[in-house]
Amino acid sequence: MQADLPAAGGGRLIDRYAAIAEASHRMLAAARRGDWHEVACIEDQCRELIGQLKAALTVESLGPADQRERMRLLRAILADDAEIRACAEPWLGRIAHLISSLPAQRAAER
Repeated sequence: MQADLPAAGGGRLIDRYAAIAEASHRMLAAARRGDWHEVACIEDQCRELIGQLKAALTVESLGPADQRERMRLLRAILADDAEIRACAEPWLGRIAHLISSLPAQRAAER
């Protein structure tokens, strides 16, 4: 199930930050469900949104109120990212354990 993210093509600069924050929140929801395929799909879409944001930053700037909103959105994105990583840690731990057990397993097979 691939989620469609809002297009950030023609909106204000702050709307682009909001679209990235929404993507981040959707990735968190997918991570909480353990849907890592969906996390990866949204992550790809998020990369595209970030590329659009970078292009827009060269021609547009934020006023004081939008700067405050930008900081709020960035904090939310960082909080989502931290929780996504926390959700992934058990999965990464299992992979690390499997990888570390390969040499011992090969030695036992000899």
